Amino acid sequence: MSPQRSANAVRIFLKMVKAAQRGVTMQPRSANDKEYFAQDWFADRLKEAGVTFQQQGRNSYPDFLVSAPLPGQGYEVKSLAFTRGRPARRDVDFNSTIPSGRKDDQDVFLVFFLYTGRGSESRRVHSFSLAHADLVNADHQVADEHVNVAIHEFGSYGDGFIRNRKMYVFPHPITIDPESLGRQRLIVPANWKVQRTGLRKVKTIQRIVTSDAVASYTIRLHGRGQAEVDKTPYADAGVVRRFDVYEAE
Repeated sequence: MSPQRSANAVRIFLKMVKAAQRGVTMQPRSANDKEYFAQDWFADRLKEAGVTFQQQGRNSYPDFLVSAPLPGQGYEVKSLAFTRGRPARRDVDFNSTIPSGRKDDQDVFLVFFLYTGRGSESRRVHSFSLAHADLVNADHQVADEHVNVAIHEFGSYGDGFIRNRKMYVFPHPITIDPESLGRQRLIVPANWKVQRTGLRKVKTIQRIVTSDAVASYTIRLHGRGQAEVDKTPYADAGVVRRFDVYEAE
């Protein structure tokens, strides 16, 4: 595997580590800001890394597209508060989009932060993981084929519609790698065989592809009951996906 595939991610990761070590804080845009302070902090690291990038709009996946140096990559930013000695949640939401480690033939990374502080206070970086998004979901096909649809002719008079935008919830990288709490880690597919001065490998994570994929589900609008879920076997069920975990030296 060419080291070029990991070059941008490593460069960006090391800039993130240095900024966290310097105590560079995240600055909320307002007391109600729940997402932009993490994106702004990450954008500053992209600038320091000297990469060419574009920030996409809300509800776009991923949040950032890095176009140069090649190869292009995507970066999706998520953050949660660290309070009372633990992350606020064990998972994160993806609004209307299924995350995966490939989008438009480019690798995608999940940039996940835990922070301290609230309201209009500066947020201090407590922990972060820059993880290839295959760590949370490696089904690229279902992610690429995802669509948001509207069901028309709804309601008593047939002039309403159902806006069918789904929320997807996945465990965040620190749930998958709990030893990373309080640390800064880079997680990439093991077959990338990253070798770079300034990094040291600390472990390998294994993720096993489950037996069945959710193919469809049916929700009844009249009457009550749980969703009816149809599953189909995964072609690669039981395959072990390995991810190497690195820290800065």
